Amino acid sequence: MRRWALGTCPVGKRGLPIRKPHRKKSSSSSSKHGRKCSRSQDPELDWREVVSEAEQMVGFPTSFLNLRWLFNDEIANTAVHLRKLVATNHPLLKSAKNLLIGSKSNLQSVGLIVLLVSKAAGFNSRDFPREQYDTGVLHSQRALAEIVEMKRTGHMIHKTMANLQDKEKIGDKFKDLLCGNKIVLLTGDYLLAKCLQHLGGLRNNEVTELISTGLRDLVEGDFLGDRSADNGPLPSRPRAENIVKPYDWENEFNLDKLGGNEFLGQGKDEWVLRTILQSGSLLGKGCQGAMKLAYRGEQTERDAYVLGGHLALMWQLYLDVKDFFIHPHSFSLVGAPVIMALWEYPQIYGHVFEAKMEKKPIELKQLHYVVRSTRCMDYLSGLMDEELAAILKYSDRFPVDDARCALQKMARSIHGETMQYIEK
Repeated sequence: MRRWALGTCPVGKRGLPIRKPHRKKSSSSSSKHGRKCSRSQDPELDWREVVSEAEQMVGFPTSFLNLRWLFNDEIANTAVHLRKLVATNHPLLKSAKNLLIGSKSNLQSVGLIVLLVSKAAGFNSRDFPREQYDTGVLHSQRALAEIVEMKRTGHMIHKTMANLQDKEKIGDKFKDLLCGNKIVLLTGDYLLAKCLQHLGGLRNNEVTELISTGLRDLVEGDFLGDRSADNGPLPSRPRAENIVKPYDWENEFNLDKLGGNEFLGQGKDEWVLRTILQSGSLLGKGCQGAMKLAYRGEQTERDAYVLGGHLALMWQLYLDVKDFFIHPHSFSLVGAPVIMALWEYPQIYGHVFEAKMEKKPIELKQLHYVVRSTRCMDYLSGLMDEELAAILKYSDRFPVDDARCALQKMARSIHGETMQYIEK
């Protein structure tokens, strides 16, 4: 297949499944929402200040949820072995750093989001003794927030396994990297096992089933689609037909298997499916489970699930765009910029296909410039506006003002920073 040189990608007749948006000022995104919230759309809104304000609101520093689980005899013993990995640049080291200091780039605030949604929805105080709640959040909801965050953390740690297939290239560091992989496996297993133990302690079968299927979706997302020679995810070959069935994740019965292979190769639908499986499902089900614990009813449960899903989609869109611009030599091939560009210009798939067939690395720098020569950023800015509007729409259905405003402020902060990257 032909490779398109820098800046020569032709304007194809095939359009994306979403229209090219007319750019609007960011303040218009919330003109009909958040009447009691600040309408400030300052893209320079500091993320740490937003998180700190939200943590004070729910009465618990969720940044330290991980520390309470990790600093114990079982995990502390592994710290001694981590010293061996310093000279190896094992992926676990970067993950451990983000875990301890908190990172906007790893969706480490999922527990905080669950708590904010819990407080925004409220509960009937007559249904619960006074000792079962504080600062507007049930103790069971707080426990669920910890479970959701640590389940995602355990899964993320599992994904830091180093590839040791090429022993000759690794050389003397092989034994230390192998030791690091053992630490990764045991630490991730320990956290996931503790999650199941604490989940059973909630004594709610519906919530247990819900969160367990969220872990199933995480694993399903890891094995979706094609893989490269080093086991990295690859985008699917774009489908030939222009008319496709859209992926309506909001109206799925989410206890069943989500999506399906029929959405692969469909641009936006493939990206949404990957994101829902890898982050949206667990976050959405965590929010939905919190509503079950507070007896808020089926409609509120559904609204919470959809709100959590849209927050995950916006967050992943931010991560994909940031990764694409900050790391032009190592961005994800299944990120939103690449998948959107492939859908409109299937010829670009030649970059991926040839490297896959010849089992050689993809020339990411060349692919970076080819993707930028398309209109994908226009579509991504429109998609980001759509996600912000959806978050404002569903969050406005929750009655407690301060928690609702905190959620919307987080969304606007992510939206503002993403647009800064796109509009550079």
